[in-house]
Amino acid sequence: MKRLFPAILLFLLLLLNACGNTPVDISSAQGTAVGQTQTATMWTPTITPTPDPNESKIVEWLNDDLSSADTLEKTLDANYQAVDVSFPFMPGSSPTVFRVDIRCECAVNTPCCIPERMFVVTIAAMKNRADKIIGQVPGSISQVKVVCFDHANLVGVMFALWADVKGYLLDEINGYQLGSRVTRGALP
Repeated sequence: MKRLFPAILLFLLLLLNACGNTPVDISSAQGTAVGQTQTATMWTPTITPTPDPNESKIVEWLNDDLSSADTLEKTLDANYQAVDVSFPFMPGSSPTVFRVDIRCECAVNTPCCIPERMFVVTIAAMKNRADKIIGQVPGSISQVKVVCFDHANLVGVMFALWADVKGYLLDEINGYQLGSRVTRGALP
């Protein structure tokens, strides 16, 4: 019996080894899919813009920065307020315009609500929350439109490419570059 035990053990080991050597029927497409799944687990997630932006949150962020302006500026220059942010689009298409409506109220009876100044103030407020605002802008946006109001009166519209504004917010281009690419539009 003692001599039979090693022979039985050897037979069982050979039997188990034989079970593991059968070829597995996996197609090359299945093998590729498994490989891609393993590769995808190693990737670092990237932040993608929200497909449904929260416009009211953007207005809130802008107003937080606009309302914290220097009291000297509010006393001698003007008070600025983001009234609305929208991403207008045609039905069946993606939005292409990032529209910001901004309101100005002069501190003294002078004409201080200048669209260029209002554009600068708006972009400065955006720069303070650049990551959050960029994260809310849909990928289809190509243009920024700042619509400027003196109280309730439309005083001008400023246009810039979203790529330029985003580049400025991320410090990829400087103020001179952005400033030379901004245009003033005609009143509608």
